[in-house]
Amino acid sequence: MAKRASGTRSTILKVALQLFLKKGYKDVSYEDLIKETGLSKGALYHHFRSKEDLLISTFEFLLEASRQQMTEVPFKKAKDRESFKELIVGSKKEQIKGIKKLLGTKTIKFNKLLFFFEAINENERLKASIMELMKEEMQFLEKCFLNMKKHDTLPKGKDPLIMAESLYWMLQGTEMLMFFLKNNDSEKDFIKIYNKTIDNFFKII
Repeated sequence: MAKRASGTRSTILKVALQLFLKKGYKDVSYEDLIKETGLSKGALYHHFRSKEDLLISTFEFLLEASRQQMTEVPFKKAKDRESFKELIVGSKKEQIKGIKKLLGTKTIKFNKLLFFFEAINENERLKASIMELMKEEMQFLEKCFLNMKKHDTLPKGKDPLIMAESLYWMLQGTEMLMFFLKNNDSEKDFIKIYNKTIDNFFKII
């Protein structure tokens, strides 16, 4: 990887994220960051006070990329089951596309993101960020179901909020499955399982 001369915060975050994915958080050193960014140790400390601070900022950087994709999706397009599924799956595809662009890669190995779980468990700031994103995603799903209700395509007697919470956790289970699979170097399987999860959700409600 060519050295990067730019000392911008975003450049450091992109390099750090690529290194964390490649080597894992614990095995990435400041020497690695110096080598890959072309910056001095002092310059790195100028932007990030510690390795933990860098990890937190990197995680929030990744979350923001996902959040931006979600907020740009018009929930009013969800008028029935098919348009809802198309909207949700399309939104997830855009999130993956945004992350790939951020990383400068053609594929994503989801299990490489596992190093974040330990960080989340040990850091209250990261927990708060995750909780906020969860809240936003559930609210988005609820808005979609409310719009379906408006078009009289929601199953009778179903609570949009409960439906949103239920589907959210089903989809989270799908994502966790992909995190722990060893041979998942393409998002094709992820999207396939994502589609199936939504289909199963509508079968059981």
